[in-house]
Amino acid sequence: MKKLNELLKQKPLYTLFVIAIVVGMIKVCTNIIQHHPVYEELDSIIYIFGIYFICWIIVKTIHNTYIRFGVAAFISFIYLSVQMFFDGSYVNYTSFIVIGVVAILIAAIMMVVIHVLDSWA
Repeated sequence: MKKLNELLKQKPLYTLFVIAIVVGMIKVCTNIIQHHPVYEELDSIIYIFGIYFICWIIVKTIHNTYIRFGVAAFISFIYLSVQMFFDGSYVNYTSFIVIGVVAILIAAIMMVVIHVLDSWA
């Protein structure tokens, strides 16, 4: 386990793959238990993969904390807006405000991940 821990600390992108594999296995097992199609709702893995990868890119390119937070909130807002548009779940301007608040909360979570990635680098 020590060797695995050292490898994951040295190579943050390997951590991304480990997280994606673990979440994928949990999702597949949950789908099997609930008698759903095996690969249903695996978009959360793609979302986690994307968020982690974006955090890694932000760590490598941007060094100001406020700009990092703004970029993370903007990317989250765009992703959630596009997802809601294609789902047809935008109702009125209140949905826009709620998505903004959720994007800020996701950006706060991303800042924690960025802080961890920054401490590893």
